[in-house]
Amino acid sequence: MLKDLTKAYVAAFNARDEAACAALMAEDFALEDPVIIRIEGRDAVMDAVRNIFAAATHFAFEARNIYQDGETTLIEFKLTLDDKTLTGVDVIEWKNNKMHELRAYLDV
Repeated sequence: MLKDLTKAYVAAFNARDEAACAALMAEDFALEDPVIIRIEGRDAVMDAVRNIFAAATHFAFEARNIYQDGETTLIEFKLTLDDKTLTGVDVIEWKNNKMHELRAYLDV
């Protein structure tokens, strides 16, 4: 189930589908990564996500692998923003089938 929800998140993020991304997040969702440090609350996170989506004309988010351990999923990903490609891992903590926290580790 959580692996399927993680695949849905990858598809929504790749499609830049703000509504689908937000629908997978708990209201108190938190995002942490090396660039934005930490943002708490779905609305604040979605503001940051909109900025990521708007920052590139060519945008692609691809999962190389998805793993699950209990209530945690991991995505090995490749993110393309115009002519820049980033690789990394997203660690997603789930509660009640909603993303509670995402910690992104990437090569910036």
